[in-house]
Amino acid sequence: MPGEYRAIWSVPGGGTGYSVLHCQSFSLASNADDFAAATRAFFNSCAGLFPDDIQINFDSEVLELTDAGVLTAVHAVTPPAVVNGTATGTFSRAAGARVDWATNQIVGGRRLTGRTYMVPLTAGSFDTEGVLTSAAITTLTTAAGTFITTMAATGSDLAVWSRTHATTAPVETASAPQKGAILRGRRD
Repeated sequence: MPGEYRAIWSVPGGGTGYSVLHCQSFSLASNADDFAAATRAFFNSCAGLFPDDIQINFDSEVLELTDAGVLTAVHAVTPPAVVNGTATGTFSRAAGARVDWATNQIVGGRRLTGRTYMVPLTAGSFDTEGVLTSAAITTLTTAAGTFITTMAATGSDLAVWSRTHATTAPVETASAPQKGAILRGRRD
């Protein structure tokens, strides 16, 4: 059964955003604390890319779901410490990066993949052509790789969950495309 955990982004003047992550083989309540700690470590590893007025808080519970998305249990966790962005400089509230999570699962004729948006990032994360710097890409992919390894060591692999196809698959690799990510709202 997959587990679901949320990182909660606070962007001054920009509202609240959520990064929702999943793990596979979630069967023990103790996995909830491991999942929360590993999620915090992932975002903390990227703190140098986030503007210094960004805060990422973490939920106080991990949800246990069936592959079909039915909630079966709620596991309380002590929320990990807040991650504060440490980068100074200008930034656009809508511009950042994306981490792609790849699995080996084929669903509906396509590889099952997931995405986590890391928005906003400071202008220093982009070069003069508007694409992510190699340093920013390295930071993101290294943090993602460590996240995958840490979760595998707990026995609850980081996973991609497809509500549409009612399936979950472990993440095998992660990458951060050079092209930045733009978040848009319904009012854009």
